[in-house]
Amino acid sequence: MKKAGQRMLFLLLLPLLLLSFAGHEAAAAASSQGRIVMDSKELALPKGVILENVNGSVMIPIRVVVENLGFEVLWEQTTRKVTVQQDGKTVQLAVGSKTAEADGVSLLLNAAPKQNGGTVLVPIRFVSEQFGLSVGWDNSDKTVYLSGGIPLESPVSADPLPSATVAPAASAGPVVALQSPAPTQLPQTNTENTEEVEGSITASPTPAVTSPTVKGAVFSENRLIVAVAGGAKPTVTKITGPDRIVVDFQGAAFASDFSGSFPGVSASSSPQGRLDVSGYPLVSEIRYALFSTSPSTVRFVIQTAGSQNYQLSTDDSTGLVTVDLNTVNSGTGTPVNTGLTGKPIVALDAGHGGTQPGAISLTGKAEKDFNLAVILKVGAILTQEGWADVVYTRTSDVTLGLQDRVRIAEAAKATLFVSLHGNSLDVGYPNRDKVNGSETYYSRSESLPLAQIMQKHLVAGTGFKDNGVRSKSLHVTRETSMPAVLLEAGYLTNPGNEAAMYSEQMQNNLAREIVAGIKEYLGL
Repeated sequence: MKKAGQRMLFLLLLPLLLLSFAGHEAAAAASSQGRIVMDSKELALPKGVILENVNGSVMIPIRVVVENLGFEVLWEQTTRKVTVQQDGKTVQLAVGSKTAEADGVSLLLNAAPKQNGGTVLVPIRFVSEQFGLSVGWDNSDKTVYLSGGIPLESPVSADPLPSATVAPAASAGPVVALQSPAPTQLPQTNTENTEEVEGSITASPTPAVTSPTVKGAVFSENRLIVAVAGGAKPTVTKITGPDRIVVDFQGAAFASDFSGSFPGVSASSSPQGRLDVSGYPLVSEIRYALFSTSPSTVRFVIQTAGSQNYQLSTDDSTGLVTVDLNTVNSGTGTPVNTGLTGKPIVALDAGHGGTQPGAISLTGKAEKDFNLAVILKVGAILTQEGWADVVYTRTSDVTLGLQDRVRIAEAAKATLFVSLHGNSLDVGYPNRDKVNGSETYYSRSESLPLAQIMQKHLVAGTGFKDNGVRSKSLHVTRETSMPAVLLEAGYLTNPGNEAAMYSEQMQNNLAREIVAGIKEYLGL
């Protein structure tokens, strides 16, 4: 109890500590042109471009982002229109117009794209909604954080539209760009992902006294101590590349008098900033922000010098949540559902089946057969190795609804959920037989660590091009409560992918890598 009192004392003293640093950081930020960081990599901004906040909408140069994702950008000089294309999706914007089009559907922007010299800037929320990126804005140092990108070794090749010409190099023509950071909503596109967002989004109204709130935080004695009220509960996740521990308080918002070591305020007036970690060499930074407004989620990110174990504890009597980095155990501190045997429960889902064949390959093969063949091999390996219990959504060619697949996993109280599919493109899609590669989808932020690990092993198993981790609102990954991913092994409309996917050798390799990914995620 004495320690709890000491910790509370730290929280009460926080507003008095190091206030001058806040003013110093603000001054430094004001003189900066701003930065764009995508998946922990800083992107080069065109010379003379400054990130702007226009009527509450943060504007960024779109080509800097989309060309790092392998999208194609076209520019029509006469109409001042920008066209962005990738994998059958087309988005058009016009300088000075608040109306954009995505696959023929008109969309209203909060701020119109504007031209700044040779660069076209657009509201950042458009990136999140249309190109599948999670977005954060750190107002203290004018940094846009993007995550869930799909960097490609070379841009996707596609024929330019007849009415447009390919934009010249950045020095010769407009570099295209996209409202203030959006709540982390599931995007309605084929590409996305929420990695942890390292900034705030749009602030929710201050909750009622009985609502979950985060009142203050401090880092002391190698422990993150957070004061909460209203029943705020933490969810903790370890992520690599770089190593960090993410602490989310879902359903909570910052208290109006929240205090932190180096406080800041986002463009939406919600608290954000960093805690003082001086004297702790294993922790490089602890930052906090309002990660999402739907639902409202307060996030703390502990960035460590390497993989760091932790112990999570909560004290309801004092309202203190502690993430202790002094632990020496080998576990992650994250609870794992286990069955009656004490083993993790792995739910395996073979996509489609029965009267739902899924995609039909170039040579007439059904996707459902590939899915089931590999899933049964995965289950056989897991059963043989004996360290996990397996539950299948189907083990034969039967018709099964999406809701049924979720019910099976939930009834089994599965530790994680893995669904396998084959990808395809419509007959009318240009160069459909040339698009190829493997990608992993997820819907909820807590599934991202699983998605990142499984994508690595998916590519190792198929040998196909790495199309990266993407986020999408898919029923089986959205409605399940455990970490869940959907693996798109390859394109059945690509001759090379199709031939390999129906070979016994690749199916065996893929099954082994899926098992290896599950094992890595569980730390076994």
